Amino acid sequence: MFCYQESVSKGTPKPCTIDIFNELIDSPKVKNICRAIAGLDSNAPDYNDRKQALKKRLPIIIPHAAGFTGGRRVSAEAIPSGLAMLDVDHVENPREWFEALQRETIIENHIFLVAITASGQGLRIIGRRASGGNYPGGMESIEAAQMRMAQALGIEEYDAVTKDLARASYVVPRDYILWMDTTELFAEREWKDILPPPAEVAAEQTEEYETETYRGLPYADIVEEMLVQTGNAGGAVQGERNTVYFSLANYMRYICDFNKELLLRILPDFGLSEQERQAAIVSALGRPRRDQIPVILQAAIATVEREQEAKNNEPKLPKASEMRLPKLPKLLRILCGKLPSSYRPAMIVASLPVLGTLATRIRFNYLDMQEQSLSFFSCITAPAASGKSFIRKPIDLLLTPINEQDAIEREKEQNYKEALRSAKNSKCQPEDPHACPRNNGVSVSVAKLLQLLTYAEGKHLIGIGEEMDTLVKSERAGVWSQKSDIYRLAFDNAEYGQAYMSETSFNAHIRVYYNLLLTGTPNSMTRFFKDLENGLATRVCFAQLPDTSFAEIPVFAPYDDEEKEEIIRWARRLDAEQGTIECEGVSRAIATWLEEKRQQAIDADSHAMDTLRRRAAVIGFRAGMLCYLLEDRKETKLVASFAEWVAEYVFRNQMELWGEQMERELTQAMDSQSERGSATSLLGLLPAEFTTAELIKLRTKKGQSVKLMAIKTLLARWKKSGRIARIAEGQWKQLK
Repeated sequence: MFCYQESVSKGTPKPCTIDIFNELIDSPKVKNICRAIAGLDSNAPDYNDRKQALKKRLPIIIPHAAGFTGGRRVSAEAIPSGLAMLDVDHVENPREWFEALQRETIIENHIFLVAITASGQGLRIIGRRASGGNYPGGMESIEAAQMRMAQALGIEEYDAVTKDLARASYVVPRDYILWMDTTELFAEREWKDILPPPAEVAAEQTEEYETETYRGLPYADIVEEMLVQTGNAGGAVQGERNTVYFSLANYMRYICDFNKELLLRILPDFGLSEQERQAAIVSALGRPRRDQIPVILQAAIATVEREQEAKNNEPKLPKASEMRLPKLPKLLRILCGKLPSSYRPAMIVASLPVLGTLATRIRFNYLDMQEQSLSFFSCITAPAASGKSFIRKPIDLLLTPINEQDAIEREKEQNYKEALRSAKNSKCQPEDPHACPRNNGVSVSVAKLLQLLTYAEGKHLIGIGEEMDTLVKSERAGVWSQKSDIYRLAFDNAEYGQAYMSETSFNAHIRVYYNLLLTGTPNSMTRFFKDLENGLATRVCFAQLPDTSFAEIPVFAPYDDEEKEEIIRWARRLDAEQGTIECEGVSRAIATWLEEKRQQAIDADSHAMDTLRRRAAVIGFRAGMLCYLLEDRKETKLVASFAEWVAEYVFRNQMELWGEQMERELTQAMDSQSERGSATSLLGLLPAEFTTAELIKLRTKKGQSVKLMAIKTLLARWKKSGRIARIAEGQWKQLK
């Protein structure tokens, strides 16, 4: 077992389980950051600064440590994990190097992970430290383990500074991993000398580290910025460690009260021995002192202050998990009544496709006066063993009318197949009864799906997949492009068709009425919705269940007989509903919500918000019309508030899951159009060096918000994406 942390400067070290590690390496955030690093121009003068800024946003693992007694990533408080990490820089082609390697060498030397580093130009290798009575303290030292692995792998040069127990490694996406033995990597090991320091020592160390700030700024952040300012971003390389360490001590002494012990604690060791570090500090402290803090250190402090201020002021979209449930119609109150409160939003989301399929004969006009039906795509995600299957029983009860009808349709289908076999060589063939079971899972072929959609004659089919990876496998089978097209068209009940010369293929051109309910882990969700450009993800109502790691098992009370009967009674009522409906309360609520979100998008200058609000409004509107039916077609306040709640819940989840990636892709697309002359981005209209006042003037001219928060948000986004840099207060320069 080893630890992980949110980033090098955020969060606290926590145990990294195999599930957590899989989530980290499959995270869209990690993938996108590493993709951005790979896209940097290595010849640009600011390449190292921009690369380091991106890497700082990545999560980290701490392979050498199984835990920290004081809760901070500090070597003195680390409990050894029994693992050793080898850091190899400047590898011309890591994949070719690995392909030439004998797998037996990896296995024989107990190497559990080989990965390309976040920069794409190095290797990170993690293996086991040997144990036994021949080693001091019963365990091989990290240095000895590194040397042993390097010799076995034919590596002549590697970074010898990665020997301290708190050393971090940036998380990389799964496709950067060349070799991984998860069984051994996450095995629990016991060593005689893996003992935490005495409680009183740990408490004393924790107290000391809690006070290690300068004017409220962590010394670690100032040190990191000083490395950037002195041209050593990323740390000291072998051959320069003493020089860089001495330089840091020389500058940092001015804000450490010229205290040797404090300097020794806050400066990174770069792999130097304590004796070497003490000598460098003593030498630095003995140099003549200036009357004022050096300008370069003042600049570093000012930069850290600005970054902290921007971080504190950066507006954050409230999370869907923070939303309180609105008042619910009776059926949804029953469905949610036996669930823990944190699972109730997911129950509502899961029920939408089923309820929409039941009320399939209902039609209504949206705000644009285009006819719509109750079409919903829902996706429930949660880590493994988090209780996603809680939806099975209530969904089965709601499906009662459909399943009863499907049993009849499947019997027709079976009888027809048997009649066909009996009349195989006969001129008189049985007539196709056009059997159409509507609940067919998600593995149905495209041809069969088209046949069923044709036979359904405008009724919704429903696909329910309790393991999203089932659809991922069908993607690999080569039918995904057609399935994806069908799903996207189903959201708007648009037309789809195919025509083949073969008589054995099913040819059709029909409107698609199809609802979908999926559940899966965040990893499977990422694999399934890997292409944002095709628009499928923006049509889905997502619900994220809470992570139950280390928590007590959630309790789901069973429905009593009376509740079961009531659920089925409501399902039959919806199944009998038909006709065109309208509800002014829903129209007003969604129109108001849309305008509020439009203003938020303008204030944040967010194209992602503007795009996602539109789809979320459609889903909220449909949910409102469904609620109108559940309220006996009465325009109650409950109906309007439910429509607005669903729209907001969908919007927040989509922004949380896809907002950052979509913002980047939309901005890149606009910039690409700008280069071709068909459109112009806001940044493209500004000079190479501009002031905040010029930005405000431009936004005023374009009719965009000039509120302080809007300007701050826009500048922070441009700076975060590496498109601008601050020259001075209120002055900026474009980087690309």
